[in-house]
Order: sequence, then structure tokens, then C-alpha cells
Amino acid sequence: MKRIRPFVRDDIPQVTDLHRQVFGVRGNPARQSHSPKLLQDYADHFEEIFFRNPWYDEALPSLVYQEPTGRILGFLGVMPRPMLFDGQLIKAALGSQFIVAPDSRSVGMMLLRAFFAGPQDLSLTDEANSVSRKLWEKIGGTITMSYSVHWMRPLRPSRFAVSLLSSFFQENKPWSYLVSASAPICNLADAIAVRKLPRYFQITAPQVSADDLKIETLLTYLSEFSKTRSLWPAYDDRSLKWLLKVIAQKERFGALRIRAVHNDKREMIGWYLYHLKPGGVSTALQIMARENSMGEVLDRLFYDAWLQDSVAVYGRLDPRFVREISDKYCIFNCGRPWVLIHSRNPDLLRTFHDGDVMLSKLEGEWCMRKW
Repeated sequence: MKRIRPFVRDDIPQVTDLHRQVFGVRGNPARQSHSPKLLQDYADHFEEIFFRNPWYDEALPSLVYQEPTGRILGFLGVMPRPMLFDGQLIKAALGSQFIVAPDSRSVGMMLLRAFFAGPQDLSLTDEANSVSRKLWEKIGGTITMSYSVHWMRPLRPSRFAVSLLSSFFQENKPWSYLVSASAPICNLADAIAVRKLPRYFQITAPQVSADDLKIETLLTYLSEFSKTRSLWPAYDDRSLKWLLKVIAQKERFGALRIRAVHNDKREMIGWYLYHLKPGGVSTALQIMARENSMGEVLDRLFYDAWLQDSVAVYGRLDPRFVREISDKYCIFNCGRPWVLIHSRNPDLLRTFHDGDVMLSKLEGEWCMRKW
């Protein structure tokens, strides 16, 4: 019996149990539970993501490593993601949920080799840890540094600092009480920061406006902007609606907001999608702008998040807009997670190194993770 084979529905109980053991234990005792609801949530998630996604292709299956005894020691989730390369449709494959039993490290390399040998033109993953990065590099994968940079824009600096400590000590109840009690002091400190350092911390209403963006209109914009990059994700009505529905279910990250940005002439200059988290850090999923308009789109995003009591906004760097993002006093961090790619086509690899790819969190693992 082949030890590496396609993932099938009957594997879901074993794979979800392996996933829970490897990823669900650390830092969250609630996930160690064997409650029927938790196990069903895992099963439903794996069914939806790996068998019901709109790009499902039997030729690009997820992979498992199974011993002759029937025990599954490794899993690599695969989601096909069609993309346009210089206007031509190509097949990309997104790897996620890379799980290997703790006593079976060699299994990871075998799964990756099998993944790279698939029929796809491009293999990628965008939330890899250091262990995965080393495996990818060892067998021919590449880090794309510019897309592995993330930015953070503090909106309320004192409350942002406390929120970081709160998440670090989330299991410590006494500390949680201390965080709650510190709110008035943090509000005062933030007010002083705005007065003393307005360049960095004052958030004012921008000249541009923002309105809710319908999915049909977003699809039109995505099609229009596809000509601005060499490599661009390919969406249709069904796939975009499915993706946004899955992302909207990630309630712990906040409510999903999709907004179009208009100038004073009511011309659309860009848009943004983000998880709004009042009292916490909001997560930017996709930001696009017309030429010379990214600064205004960012101003609108930050003002929107600030109005809703968010303490900071976090996102992945689009290399084309590094200057505009830097001008907004964002903090940058490279790696952890890493964006990794593999292709037999050197021209495809070059587009990443040239920063000529539209790769937002919509095209990445964000939709494939349950927690």
C-alpha cells in the first residue's frame, strides 16, 4: 500500500484528531476537549474547506501519509486556486494545515515532495512557520521576502500595548482583571499621546468617503484591476461568494467589512476588506487602490477602524505600496508567518521577487484555518 495517497472523506476523523493534537493543545485547553460539538466542528470544517470549495479538483487532492496499520501520521491540505498569469489562466495550489505527528518528522518532507510533484503550475503557502520554511527550502521551495513582511498601525498606542499583554496572558485571570482595570489610565495615556505626538497618533476624518461594497461590484473591480499585475487571482461570482462567506464566519477576528473608497467627485479610488475588532486589533485582508490613491485608502481604513474603537490595524505588505504604508507610521515585521513558493516556471517565480503579484489574505490560508 502506498504510504502517501489522496485525502478522502473517510480520513476526516483521523486527520482532525491529529490536527487537534498538534495545533489545538498549545495555549487553548478548550480545544483538548473530546466533546461531540468540537469534533463535529472540526469534521464540518474539513469537509467544507477541502471537499466543497468551488475550486475542488480531484487532480489536485489534499494528501495524507498512512502507515500499513492504517494510522495517519501526516496531512497536507491542498486547495486549487486558479490565477491569471499575463492574462492566461494557470493552476495554482495553496498548501495549508500541514500536520505531522511529533515522532514522524521525515513524513513532512515526503508529503511536500508529493505536493510539488503535482500538476499545478505554482505551489504556495502564506502562513508557514520556521519548521515548514526549512522543509520547503530543503527541497527547492523559495521564500518570497517582500510578501512575508507584515505591518501594524497602532491607533490607540497604550490600549494596543495592553491588548498585546492581555493576549499573552489570556489564561491568567488575575492579569485579565488588571487589564480591565487599566482602561481609564490607557485612555488618558492615549489622549496625551495624541496631543504630544499628533503626527503619529492623531486620527482625523479624511477627505475621501467609504460605502459598503457589494460582492458583484467587488468582482467587477477585481476583474478591472487584474491588468495591473502579471499574476492575479481568478474569481467568479460563485467562488468569491463562497470565500467571503467562509471568512465572515471567523467571528473571533471580528465582523467582516467590505468598503469602497470614493474621492470628492464620487469616483472609486480603491477598496478594503477587513475584520473589524472593536477593542482589539483589526485585520486587513485586502487593500487595493488606483495609482497615487493608496495613501487616501489607508487613511479611510484607519479612520474607519478608529471610529469603531479598534486599537490597531494589522495587514500583509503589498510591495507595490511599501512607501505609502511606511508613510502612515506603520511598524514592520518580516516572517513568522512566511510566504513560500515553488514552481518549475522561472518566470512565475520572478513575478514574486519583482513584487508583481496580487496576493492578499483572500488568496491565502486565512480561509482554510478554523482557528
